[in-house]
Amino acid sequence: MTGTGGVVELFVFRHGETDWNREGRCQGQLDIPLNDTGRRQAEALAAELVGSGIEAILCSDLTRAAATGRVVAAALGVPIAFDPGLREAHLGAAQGLLFREIAERYGPDLVDHWQGAASDADLSFPGGESGAEVTARAVAAIGRFCRQAPLSRIGISTHGGVMRRLASESAPGRPPVPIPNAGLVRLAFDPVAGRLTPGLAVPVG
Repeated sequence: MTGTGGVVELFVFRHGETDWNREGRCQGQLDIPLNDTGRRQAEALAAELVGSGIEAILCSDLTRAAATGRVVAAALGVPIAFDPGLREAHLGAAQGLLFREIAERYGPDLVDHWQGAASDADLSFPGGESGAEVTARAVAAIGRFCRQAPLSRIGISTHGGVMRRLASESAPGRPPVPIPNAGLVRLAFDPVAGRLTPGLAVPVG
């Protein structure tokens, strides 16, 4: 059965560090693996989540999130599934550029608005997705998984941009929460309504 009042608790976490994260290069949906630091971060996150009551892990299928999710699932002894709906935003022509190069090419205002989550619903880089599109597909992926199995607590291994948008959807109007590599935010999902429940996005740790 689902959690209290039919609500499913979500432990949403970002993948560990990659070399491109360290370099300040925009990954988007380019498939960059974890580096050694990222693997250690995944292991530390897994240790933090032992005893959390998470019953399954749902991951983005991009390597960095999938690898992080596998480490956590193995530590908790729970099943793992993958859904491309949880991939990072496709940033079109901005993918592969350093963030300073993106600011130079498209202007710092565009970068600031995109990273602000609350103001990027209709915003996109050339050839990329808007914030609203990212939110819609991520929420749909969570809904599909919740309908497959009646669980109370789910771990979600995804990306910083997706996490910002899920947190913003859960707590409209609140400033974005910081999302470091292997950062964790607790949210709640109503599987009947197919939406995140209103309330504060709670950073953990």
